[in-house]
Amino acid sequence: MLLGFLFLLPSCVRQATEEPSPFGPSGAALTFELEARPNVLLATSERPVSEIRATVRKEGSPLHNAVVYFTILAGPGMFSDYNSTRTIVLTDNAGVASITYLGPTKYEIGYDQDVYIRGQLETSTPNYIHKEVFIHILVGN
Repeated sequence: MLLGFLFLLPSCVRQATEEPSPFGPSGAALTFELEARPNVLLATSERPVSEIRATVRKEGSPLHNAVVYFTILAGPGMFSDYNSTRTIVLTDNAGVASITYLGPTKYEIGYDQDVYIRGQLETSTPNYIHKEVFIHILVGN
């Protein structure tokens, strides 16, 4: 009789929950974009230059005075102070922080090379928000 009673008890029913979209919206709605303009340079007797530009937005609006760290991770060249491979820039009213990358001359490299640059947003949380761009350097005549 006890066995028949156990089969009459209601069973647990699993109900699926909806997963949040990986594409947002997020609670902070913080976006960080990084680009190199141009990202292909020709090394000649003059130093080629590229603008490295980070754009920061919070909830769709430009984020003013955000701290962005720029680092040359690998490859030749330097930032516009002529001796630095790391620098810090604040975003302007448009949410843009930019730095000039100075590539090597053709006398400083013997073959085509890639340069990897990281832009990292300073945050007050343990979140690590960064992106990387690469610049391809071609040796000219």
